[in-house]
Amino acid sequence: MRLDLVLEPDRPNRFESLGRLAEELNFGCVWTANHVAAPDPFMAFMPLANTSSKILMGPVAVSPFEIHPVKIANQLLTLNEQSKGRARVVIGGGGAIIAMGLKPGRRAMMPRMVRAVRETIDIVRGAARDKPLSYDGDLYAINGYSADWAKAEPPLVYAAATKPQMMKMAGQSADGAMFSDATLPRIKECVDALHTSLKESQRATDNFPISNLYTWHVKADRRDALAEARAKLFVRGMLEPWYLEPFLPPDECNFVDEHLVAFAKAYANNTPDIEGVPDPLIEQLVDNLTFCGDFSDVDKFTGQLIQFKEAGVTEFAIRLYSEPEESMRLIAERVMPELT
Repeated sequence: MRLDLVLEPDRPNRFESLGRLAEELNFGCVWTANHVAAPDPFMAFMPLANTSSKILMGPVAVSPFEIHPVKIANQLLTLNEQSKGRARVVIGGGGAIIAMGLKPGRRAMMPRMVRAVRETIDIVRGAARDKPLSYDGDLYAINGYSADWAKAEPPLVYAAATKPQMMKMAGQSADGAMFSDATLPRIKECVDALHTSLKESQRATDNFPISNLYTWHVKADRRDALAEARAKLFVRGMLEPWYLEPFLPPDECNFVDEHLVAFAKAYANNTPDIEGVPDPLIEQLVDNLTFCGDFSDVDKFTGQLIQFKEAGVTEFAIRLYSEPEESMRLIAERVMPELT
């Protein structure tokens, strides 16, 4: 199983430094989160594209509701040319669109979201091919698009997919799929659903990239790790019941749902203080939705990663926050040898 990294958005020079270290440590790909008020995720990779030689790179996830599919194609192909065929992108419904006022909350669905993501994947994949692209979808259209300047090997286009409809679409249309925070109790059903879609579409399952984004809060001081994990809990699968039901009874799932605003406030303020939610419940969420602990826990997390691999995950996107260099070196030294 290939180990990848998902880094916080940052300035291009910082990305170059982190990406060069990731390449030196033999990680497969550097991804970056796509936030509403952050450096552009395509442009941030340009210095790294120039100075690296093998590390893959790209944003996760980009939404057609924030950028038109044709412009996504232009940005991706530009990065792909600069990196000599090493660019990637994950297309999804998008979280940044909440801050843009395009939907009222994380659990609200954009109209025809699955269709929009599918058509975007079709357009972005088609734009990278040799012949001119004309596409007449239900939501998006393009006539005679020709990126004749794009000479590198076409970039892979992943679907951000965890739920059944998106999983079915990913198996039909995408080059790969990235799950979001899929836990061990849920990973088999995710992989099985994706494999079912691939087989129904008469596509091979053995060479289709399956990634899972999962957060890593492992530090020398367990208290620091827990504080960071608590502050970021809101975006762990959006704390939807589907993620929580394997380890929480129904009344506690409902309690989390009723206090979602408190988790959102903690995330917005980057604080571990989650108002009105008892610490034992928060610790259950952290223990079951993240890798969180100190250096003595690394072997336990490595064992869990092996279980993800055995379930069919072929790439694992480890989400890092503060002090990423320390985590990168720790993972490369103690985890990577057991998985590659």
